[in-house]
Amino acid sequence: MTVPPPRLILVTGEEGAGKSTIVRALLPHTPNGARIDAEDIGQTNPCPMDDGFFALLRRNVAGLVTNFWNAGYSNVIAGSFLRDYADYRAFRRLLPAQPAVHLVELLVEKSERDHRRVTRAKQTTQEWRDSVDLIPQDLTIRSATDADYRYLGLDTTDLDVTATVQHIKDAIPEIYR
Repeated sequence: MTVPPPRLILVTGEEGAGKSTIVRALLPHTPNGARIDAEDIGQTNPCPMDDGFFALLRRNVAGLVTNFWNAGYSNVIAGSFLRDYADYRAFRRLLPAQPAVHLVELLVEKSERDHRRVTRAKQTTQEWRDSVDLIPQDLTIRSATDADYRYLGLDTTDLDVTATVQHIKDAIPEIYR
């Protein structure tokens, strides 16, 4: 029996874009799949949200990805831990394998993100949302000339979870035949 090559689907996007929701929703459709939502493994008190914290989070996610691959889960979905292209490059250096990487960026209009952020189960304060919104968006990840991933920017403003999952499946036929 042939062992499938390791593959990685990274789900990124601004706070409230639906990363955790989509990571969870993709797993039942993913053969030999495992999921990692960094929000689940990166809860600390206090939560500094600084470079040191994100370096720790990247190491933890990379370790879990590697463990899943070693256990035979060739398709790993991970989200909620990359802030920008520099984070991606630092994360990629932590992986022992050279997987095929699909980077899915969930793009959502601010008014819809704001609506999702106040109506979802995971509640945040207005102060938190305002502080997160001040973080400048890094567009490099969309058009990096040295990118070693396939990029999919998906506007989910008017899409529900089912439609978003279907768009991702259609865009990655090597996993979702």
